[in-house]
Amino acid sequence: MPITRERKDELIETYKQAIAQSHAIIVAEYRGLTVPKVQKLRSNLREVDSTFIIAKKTLMSRALQESGAPVPAAAMIGPVGFAFLGEDLAACTKVLKDFAKEAGEAFVIHGGVLGQSVIDAAGAVALADLPSREVQLAQLLGAIAAPLSGLASLVTGPHRDLIGLLQARIDKEGGDAVAA
Repeated sequence: MPITRERKDELIETYKQAIAQSHAIIVAEYRGLTVPKVQKLRSNLREVDSTFIIAKKTLMSRALQESGAPVPAAAMIGPVGFAFLGEDLAACTKVLKDFAKEAGEAFVIHGGVLGQSVIDAAGAVALADLPSREVQLAQLLGAIAAPLSGLASLVTGPHRDLIGLLQARIDKEGGDAVAA
């Protein structure tokens, strides 16, 4: 049964909203996957704030174009689905990568869109090797805190040295300790 023009327009609008809310889109071939396996993939992706939809390539291409995003035409081979990834790209792509290992040839990652760039399959899978969002935030915090702790040591250093000299003098004279 053909899709009506109005329904196509509704689907394109839905896809455009998903594109606007996602941080990356991964295109994967799902040839031979059973419905329960697709449901399992969707469930796993929901846990990391992502979704997986199966859409007509022509409608998705049009939605990407209308959204100003590049179209990964080389990745749209065979029956494909689209994973719209949330904030934590590493966790999302790790779910896809693990599912691809489990499903074998029934689920193959072909590429996707990251920002305004089209990425190939290797680039899409490489996102799984990035540190998680929490690790990246911790690294950023560490990079910000390191100079501040160095500055604190620099500022307190002369006072610490003076106290050390006074304590050594007091010890030499046999008096009571200095309260730091």
